[in-house]
Amino acid sequence: MEIKPFYIEDIAILAKRVSEIWRFDDSPEFTRIFCEYLVRCNYYSTQFPFKIVDEEGLQAIAFGCMPEEKNDAEAWLQEQLKSVSPEVRKYIVRSTNYAKRIEAELLTLMESQPHAAKLSFFFSRKPGYGALVLEHLVERFKHQGVKWLYLWTDSWCNWQYYPHHDFEQIGKGLLPEFSSDDEKYYYYLFRKHIG
Repeated sequence: MEIKPFYIEDIAILAKRVSEIWRFDDSPEFTRIFCEYLVRCNYYSTQFPFKIVDEEGLQAIAFGCMPEEKNDAEAWLQEQLKSVSPEVRKYIVRSTNYAKRIEAELLTLMESQPHAAKLSFFFSRKPGYGALVLEHLVERFKHQGVKWLYLWTDSWCNWQYYPHHDFEQIGKGLLPEFSSDDEKYYYYLFRKHIG
């Protein structure tokens, strides 16, 4: 097992790994595009993305960024939308709009906190690997003077991980576009003092 920098060339394999866990009912095309979009919209620079690889390949990642960083995920998404059916386009736009809305809410909270950074993407396929790669990312942030780490997640993810690892829940909201009478779907905002 080794912790290494994650590079843009790794995006396709990570998107495939993510799609193996986050299976969406909408369509395989939706799953492929949306999972890759999630990876791309959370990959910002070569300074803060890390991965763990072992003999079985990519097993865990932790991406981080500073609030002012930007990426080209929207341009990539617009290219993908040119070749999808109207039905798939509808699902993708609905899902990406929700992600953008929650991201904006988190960034607004971060504006009031100096020395803040964001855990933008966190994924692990093997027990213990996630904690290791996250610890590596946190150490890198500390060397940059970061004192607070923020993130958002939702009901599809293992959001319970964060309170068990000393993250403070600072927000929660219902996502009506994904909820039903039988099952409610929520997003969660967290932060942690790291320095």
